[in-house]
Amino acid sequence: HCKGCFQLMGSIRDELPLKALQAYEDLDAVLDIDQVLRYLVVHSYVVNDDSYTGSMVHNYYLYEQDGKLSMIPWDYNLAFGTFQAGDAGSAVNSPIDEVLTDRPMQAWIFSDEAYTAMYHSLFAEFLEGIDTDAIIGSAYDLIAPYVEQDPTKFCTYEAFETGVQTLRSFCALRTRSVQGQLSGSVPSTEAAQRMDPSALIAAPQLLLSDMGAMDGAGEAGGFPGGEFSPGAFPLGDEEATPASGNPPEQMPTDRDSPPMQRDPFSAPNGQRPTDQPAKHSLLLMGVSCLVLLLGIIFAKRFRC
Repeated sequence: HCKGCFQLMGSIRDELPLKALQAYEDLDAVLDIDQVLRYLVVHSYVVNDDSYTGSMVHNYYLYEQDGKLSMIPWDYNLAFGTFQAGDAGSAVNSPIDEVLTDRPMQAWIFSDEAYTAMYHSLFAEFLEGIDTDAIIGSAYDLIAPYVEQDPTKFCTYEAFETGVQTLRSFCALRTRSVQGQLSGSVPSTEAAQRMDPSALIAAPQLLLSDMGAMDGAGEAGGFPGGEFSPGAFPLGDEEATPASGNPPEQMPTDRDSPPMQRDPFSAPNGQRPTDQPAKHSLLLMGVSCLVLLLGIIFAKRFRC
């Protein structure tokens, strides 16, 4: 978790970059425009809702160098729509142009048509230059033998294989949706998607929990306990909990909140939960393959 973004910015005096950002003024002087855009392109593509852009507004770091801010990736093991997700179709079609007015590190993109055009151009570059199937294949080849031989794994090897195939399918559908959003054939905001749901990319056979899930959330989207577990995360048609507003004077952080994660290998009785239902396990690939995939994307393919 973010332990207080302001602690990372000791060289910032009087929070001037934050004030300029919130006012959408002198953005070229206070933001590393290219890096922040590249970060948000990949971030949006992988639908990481356990983050700054999600309903809980947490799990992010700000980095400042020479008075310019950028963002550091953090906590992507429940990306690809698996954090508090409803149906797979909503995750596949997650809007790329939703303006989060209480999140200035995202909303600035839509404060000027020139910035929005840069964002769309980089998104198109990302889609043209990335081969998600090859990246997933590389990660799979690296870890699959160890998953198969691991006597302590809390899912079956067949469930792991299902998770990998689901990830491949999700990325293929997500690419189609984002391409459509960039071209205008798929609505790129929540309001527009509600008005024209027939234009969305369908994902009827996709089960997000096959890629991993989060336990402890109630049917209404609550988050009691906030613990990772191999148990089931209830999926339904509920809308995600609306993001709470934040005072305009400060950037939202969760620096005062207690840690949410625990060791996913721990169990209430002290035993490794090897007998949990595979369908709803926090799959090993959820904490290995996805993180590795994101690391490869960020480090090698998109220079962010």
